[in-house]
Amino acid sequence: MKPVVKGILTVVVLSLLMWAGWAQYRDFLTQGMKPTEGMVALNRMSQEGVPNFELIDIAGEPLSLDDYDDRIILLNFWASWCEPCVAEFPSMMRLLRRYPDEMVLLAISADHNEEEMMAFLRVFGAEEPNLRVAWDRQMEVARLYGTQVLPESYIIGPGRRLIRKVAGVEDWDTPGAQQYFAEIVERELLQQVSDD
Repeated sequence: MKPVVKGILTVVVLSLLMWAGWAQYRDFLTQGMKPTEGMVALNRMSQEGVPNFELIDIAGEPLSLDDYDDRIILLNFWASWCEPCVAEFPSMMRLLRRYPDEMVLLAISADHNEEEMMAFLRVFGAEEPNLRVAWDRQMEVARLYGTQVLPESYIIGPGRRLIRKVAGVEDWDTPGAQQYFAEIVERELLQQVSDD
């Protein structure tokens, strides 16, 4: 066989071997590059809006995002056994009291049993009219949003438009947070008035 043909055959065989090796290990090598379930859900919400859901709240009433299209919604996934959730809840309630007509807190609990959830709410005196609490023991709504770790919150504007996702514990009552929400309320409600 001529040296040129030998060279070409060697290159072709080596190329095929390298391609076969890459094909076999490609998924393994790129597994950390795939977006997480939460990232995919967040990207979808940024483009299409926040998905609606329907639950029954602890008062036995239907609960849906569509019920609050004229308000800023703070959607919070929490549980009484979650220490960061316990830490952030008082500041969240203070924020809610600042905006009784402009904002609603939809607190979706992932507690294992209803008694623990109710005890948590009693301890914090959570009885504001702009607070709705629902028990989602199987975390179906949390999965819809890509939530895997508690606490996690979503700030949602009119038209179910995602304003911001907050992963982890947050102090909702700092001067910076107060200013942020004052700007959101002003901007969103002015936008809503101009749309009408």
